[in-house]
Amino acid sequence: MNARSRRLLWVVLHFFCPLVFFTNLTRNPYITQIVALNLAVLALGALWAAEESGRPEGWRVPRTAAWAPLGLFLALWAASWAWSYARFPEFLRPSMAAEGGRNALFLLVNAVLVFVLAAAHAASEEKGDDAVALAPWVVFMTVWGLLWTAYPSLRARPSGRPEDLWAQVWDPYGAFVWAVGLAGAAWLTRRGRVVDYLHLAFGVGFLSSVYGVLQYFNFEVVWPQVLNPYGGRAVSTFGNPNFLSSYIVVLMPVALGLFILERVPSRRAVYGALFVALHSALLATLTRSSWLGAAVACAALFASKRVRDRLREDPKPVGLVFGVALALALAWPSSTVKGGYAPGVIGRITEMKVLADSETVRYSPLHQRFLIWTCAWLMGSDTPLLGKGGGLFELFYPFYQGHLLHLDPFWQQLRTHANNSHNELLETYAQTGVLGLGAFLWLWASFFACAWKWSRERRGDDVVWLGLAAGVAGVLADNLLNVSLHFAVPAFLFWWAAGTALGRGAGAAAWEWQAPPLARRAAALGVVALALGAGWVWVRLWNREARYFSGFKLIRHANLPGAIKELERSRAWGPREVNALYELGNAYARSGRPADAADAYRDALSANAGYDEIYFNLATVLNGQLKRPEEAGLFYRTAWGLNPLSQEIYNGLTAYYLADPPRWKAEARELLETAVRVFPNNPNHWNNLGYLLTLEKDWPGAETAYARALNLSPDLALAERNLGALAAQSGRPRHPLLDGLPRLRELEAAVGRRDWGDRTLALARELARRYPDMPKTRFIHGTLLLTRGRHAESAAELEAVAGLDALGAAPRVNLAGAYLGLGRREEAVAMLRAALAVDPANPQARAQLQALGVSP
Repeated sequence: MNARSRRLLWVVLHFFCPLVFFTNLTRNPYITQIVALNLAVLALGALWAAEESGRPEGWRVPRTAAWAPLGLFLALWAASWAWSYARFPEFLRPSMAAEGGRNALFLLVNAVLVFVLAAAHAASEEKGDDAVALAPWVVFMTVWGLLWTAYPSLRARPSGRPEDLWAQVWDPYGAFVWAVGLAGAAWLTRRGRVVDYLHLAFGVGFLSSVYGVLQYFNFEVVWPQVLNPYGGRAVSTFGNPNFLSSYIVVLMPVALGLFILERVPSRRAVYGALFVALHSALLATLTRSSWLGAAVACAALFASKRVRDRLREDPKPVGLVFGVALALALAWPSSTVKGGYAPGVIGRITEMKVLADSETVRYSPLHQRFLIWTCAWLMGSDTPLLGKGGGLFELFYPFYQGHLLHLDPFWQQLRTHANNSHNELLETYAQTGVLGLGAFLWLWASFFACAWKWSRERRGDDVVWLGLAAGVAGVLADNLLNVSLHFAVPAFLFWWAAGTALGRGAGAAAWEWQAPPLARRAAALGVVALALGAGWVWVRLWNREARYFSGFKLIRHANLPGAIKELERSRAWGPREVNALYELGNAYARSGRPADAADAYRDALSANAGYDEIYFNLATVLNGQLKRPEEAGLFYRTAWGLNPLSQEIYNGLTAYYLADPPRWKAEARELLETAVRVFPNNPNHWNNLGYLLTLEKDWPGAETAYARALNLSPDLALAERNLGALAAQSGRPRHPLLDGLPRLRELEAAVGRRDWGDRTLALARELARRYPDMPKTRFIHGTLLLTRGRHAESAAELEAVAGLDALGAAPRVNLAGAYLGLGRREEAVAMLRAALAVDPANPQARAQLQALGVSP
């Protein structure tokens, strides 16, 4: 019974978890697969501990060089977190506990426990019996995959009530297909061998690859509509193209090795088709780091003399498959998903040439990583021995990023929320310092030293072992630019492959803990108790996420009472989650419950204190509704420190400072001078700066600021009054802009009554020449020129103002008309799409694109 249960849990892990997801149950559609994976791993660990404790010989694990560095790394990870926790103020400690606990659970369960269980399972099985009948696998995966194509028409239609979770989960036809799938997979893996679970992973990889390629080409066979959260990039059932790609990297070298060594043509064709399917899906993800990882993994396969000899013996089939793979890469087209980002393989590679075009250009995929890596380096360098704390990268990253955003405008367009560093070495250094990085490098040096040693022995002929070790190398190379090792499903397959390679290579050599039976049973009970406790955490987390999403949907349906009820249920399930608590705070604030809103925002900061939005909203509630300005000021300033790119933060903090200018004069000036530098086209910031400079009697500076505000927004009556009053206060001459405003209103009135005659055009030309920094005059002048067919002159005027969002979509639409008149069709289409980016419902832009036969 114990063995059957363990086999079923392995089936759940390899088959159910990578493929199941719900589109309307949780905000992250893949929460259910993550929870199921962790529960299955914990149950498997508890069964293993119970079984091992009852053996007369004691507990068994493979004897390898990896355990010492792994144990040291875990100890240093914990020590770094404890050291960081002790050093930081009380305010940050709850979120340090929350983030550290969340990441510790992932590390211990999703990584270490999977590694240990896979190693123990691989080491304990008898060697020499790796025969697999492929026909049942091919039939099963084909039939089961085709059953899902009927799901869109046969699925039940859930009720419209977001809080009815059972209606979102249960579907009779879906349950039937899953029952068939689990039963079939359990039967095919009934012998419980490594190769059985490997072929189950092959089947999952094949199905998810085919599904991902279909998504890429805009075919959806499971859901009523195409799912494209990453534009045209394939995500399949993995939630992220980078997760699917890393999963494929593990499997590709094993499939390739089996293809090379297989001698039966029909079986060789199956492995060849599998390799091509995996390769195609890898291309469809457009994940360049995984392309590098796959190349490393497949190249590592040829460390085997047996593989090289077989290739020399029969090179044509391998050459054919490699030729097909190369042809697919060279000819891979762009995705047909509308509006998606999918440049094709060659385009994905050659787009990097933009780096050579200009020294100042920002290429987001690379420069954003530079930003993250710089923060990671600074994070580790603050405490180089032990780093910033195990599991605390996401928490502290925004503070380092905020510093860089204030320091250098180059980074401002690259701001991001980084869960991880996109480089496993920097990630480890940032969190655990040089000591943790040393242990990490020792761990993988030990792993590959064992692999190299074993590859020189007879075990090097084991293509399953060699392929899995190569897959591990590929994913590590991939994660020098990727983050997939920190997410459940790709991390599971990676650690399963690493543990299986370690245990399979170690063979029968095992370490046995021969403590007294009572001690072993007590240890087993401890493991079982920990598994139950951790399992309950995951049950609570699933309910928390489901209730949070139902509340989120109710807010969008304007049902605040219902949303608050669901979000309170989410909070009650716990543990703390920053997004759910933030949404609850917003619901309270919109319902006129400021005290409850403040408490919810504080709870959100206790979950993760790195979000500027929470600080800002909490400050707004404290300052505006609860009348606690001293507390509000601290939270406003923290929000600005984290994010100097938010208009809302500048507006809120400016109002706070200007409520008491004598006290905050210096701080207000620094804030507003930054505001007009970051948002030079915002008239309100210029007007506020002018007001502050007036208080300081900096008359020239105030006049310049007010004039700039009026140039940007001639209708800003407050700036007009302030500029007029400044002359009386300072004794300076009246600013000439004040004399031009009546003339501008005369022009606007003429245009409003559709008087587009010569006199109106002459007035527009006069004002555009007299006030070249006033976008409105140039827009009106350019538009009047367009009505007369003077397209070149019109384009020159409108180009000067088309990029200003303050004027809305109209300048872009009119400039597109000028381009069309000049025969510049592509530029016109681009400008119309830019207009829709500002105003998605703009009827003129949509009508013109439709007339041109182009999709928006």
